[in-house]
Amino acid sequence: MLTKRCLIQIRFIVLAVWVCFTTACADNNQANYFPLNKGAKWRYDVALTTRDGLEKQKYFLNSLGKKELADKAVFVKHSLDGSALYYSENEKGITYLGHVSDLNLGRIFKPDEQVIFPYPIEKDSRWQTVTETRLLKKTGPPQKTEFKIVARVPMDATVESLSETITVPAGTFENCLKIIKSGSTMKDAGNYVGLTMVNVEETSWYAPNIGLVKMQREETTQSAALDKGNLLIELADFEPG
Repeated sequence: MLTKRCLIQIRFIVLAVWVCFTTACADNNQANYFPLNKGAKWRYDVALTTRDGLEKQKYFLNSLGKKELADKAVFVKHSLDGSALYYSENEKGITYLGHVSDLNLGRIFKPDEQVIFPYPIEKDSRWQTVTETRLLKKTGPPQKTEFKIVARVPMDATVESLSETITVPAGTFENCLKIIKSGSTMKDAGNYVGLTMVNVEETSWYAPNIGLVKMQREETTQSAALDKGNLLIELADFEPG
């Protein structure tokens, strides 16, 4: 049985990396790798492995369709824990604008603008992005203090394939888009860890007209104290709306 604190941590971690999970397509001649239409719903199985062990949870995401944010048209996706993710779309691609988390008192919009997927969608397309580590953590004495490494890591992203076949709890999906991201940075994590190299490797698969079906992410360091963390997200159910 997961504690309330563990559930909040998993939700926060999924929210923090969810900017990698949303792509769409402005060109009607290409597949739509993530529906933005109002009413679409996704349910994911989440497995988080840190130095504290394995934690599992279900994660639900609903598309609210087009809304307005500061007089601009945006697309909004909402999770059952109250968090909301904001995106814009144009001929250049999808831009993640930021989020509102139900864990924040007052529901303040947290801007974090970045292009997360460029158009057109082509094999071997490359771009740069940035991510923040969330999996490098450990709870220990005194008083169950949480030790963690939070680092901003620049990432190189590549479209490796447009023809992957992936099997997850929701079924088997063909002609999936496969994206690989990797990056590293030096981080001074304080007296507990010190200066260490932080590496992030992430692979995601998106099915046409469905969106993200699977994501694997690993964060590693040179420190034995907080050497790695893993996140696995798999589609368990989808409703097109």
